[in-house]
Parts: sequence; C-alpha cells; structure tokens
Amino acid sequence: MSGAEARSGQGASGTGFGHSPKRLVAELGILLLAIVGLIFAARGCAGCASTSIIAAIPPDADAAIGKTAGEAMRAQHGLSGAPTDEQKARVDRIFEELRSSLTDEEQRILVSPRITVLKDDQVNAFALPGGEVFVLTGLLDRSKDDDEELRGVLAHEIGHAVKRHGVRSLVRNALFGLTIAFVVGDLNDITATVIAGASQLDTLSYSRSMEEEADAFGVDLLARANKSPEGLARFLESLESAPVPELLSTHPDSAERAKAIRERMRSSK
Repeated sequence: MSGAEARSGQGASGTGFGHSPKRLVAELGILLLAIVGLIFAARGCAGCASTSIIAAIPPDADAAIGKTAGEAMRAQHGLSGAPTDEQKARVDRIFEELRSSLTDEEQRILVSPRITVLKDDQVNAFALPGGEVFVLTGLLDRSKDDDEELRGVLAHEIGHAVKRHGVRSLVRNALFGLTIAFVVGDLNDITATVIAGASQLDTLSYSRSMEEEADAFGVDLLARANKSPEGLARFLESLESAPVPELLSTHPDSAERAKAIRERMRSSK
C-alpha cells in the first residue's frame, strides 16, 4: 500500500462512525434507555416488595415511629404561644367525630391516635404513622367559621395514617435505592446523577398518588360520618397553585383534587 493510500485509510478511519460525535450520542442514548428501563424495573420491584413487607410489619411499628416523631415535634414547639382552650376543644371534638366512624380494622391501624394543636401561622395539618395528627393554628384561624373545611382536612390526614403512607414511603424508598445499588453496583458520576434525579421524580409521583388516596379516604370517611366532603373540596380550591410544575410537586394540582372529590361525591349518591 502506498503512503497516499495509507494516509487515505487513516483519514477515513479517523472520520468514520467509530469515533464520531454520532457514535457518542448513540452510546449515550443507549445508556439512558438502559437506565430508564432499570428505573422502571426497580420501581416495579420496590412497589411489589414494599406491599408484601408492609403487610408483615405490625401497626405497632407505625405507632413507635409516630410517637417518637410526635414527641420531638411537641418538644420543638414547646409551651410558648400555646393554642387556646377553645381551639383545642374544637379540634378534639371534630377528631373524635371522625374516629368514631372508622371501622374496627382502621381503628386497629391507628394504634396511638392523638391530635395536637401547634402554634404556627402556616395553614397546614399533617399526620404521622400510628395516628399522631398535628393541626397548626394558621389552619384554625383560616377555617374558624367553617367546621366543614377543618373536618375535611382532618379526614384527609387520618387517611394518611390509616393507609400507612409514612411507613410505606420509608420502605419503598429504601427498597428502590437497594435495588438500584444491587443491579448497577459502582456508578460513575453521570449515571449516579441521572438515577438520583429519576429516583426523586419517582418519590414525587408516589407522594402525589398518596395525596389522592388520602383524598378518596377522606371523602368516604366523611360520608360514613354523615358529613359533606364539600368542605375539603372548598379548602383545596382556596389554596394557591404550586409555583412548580405538577411533575415536580409532591401534591397534585389542588383544583384537580377538588374536582375529583366532587366527582366522587356525585358517584356515591
């Protein structure tokens, strides 16, 4: 082969597909597709396994987690600026109304039902595993003339505890991470970053599904208590829209949730 031919061959090789940007893009695309497939597989495995594991975990475990977190929350807020006796009596009354409408099985899951009012201007309430429910005074001030709204919010929060959403999230997130680590092993920085981002999106999606499940439970519980779920729908509509896309939010769109609640009300009549 002449020198010209050799140089020509080298030039062809040097500009061929083997080392071109096209190949790099193709390889990156294949890698991303493999990662996406792995993530969906891990998500499915985590979901199936977590259901079996949660069934084997006694509700006492939920209560232990909730009690520890609840005591820490109460200690953090202390006694300064405590809620009024009237606020506490109102919350206790509505909480007991809803508890009395729970089934025996739901009562069994709520091992340590307790409601606490915390002095805080945020319009919020939240539930911990085992039945610890917290209501912030900002929510009470917001709904001071509307027990229907407060009752709807508390029914939603009780749903989180009854459906064991806190423990389910802990187990699912742990299984998701373990599955990815077991299959992939050592990760380079790029792959680890992509998987971490996908894992976060999976967590957000799972959180949104739990909010919708708690809404549905709240509607059913209110119906059992012969109370209207309209207050919960009205409260959701009053919330400002989240400043981030729904895909990146832990909660579904409030207006859509209110619409789903009213549709569920109509279908149950």
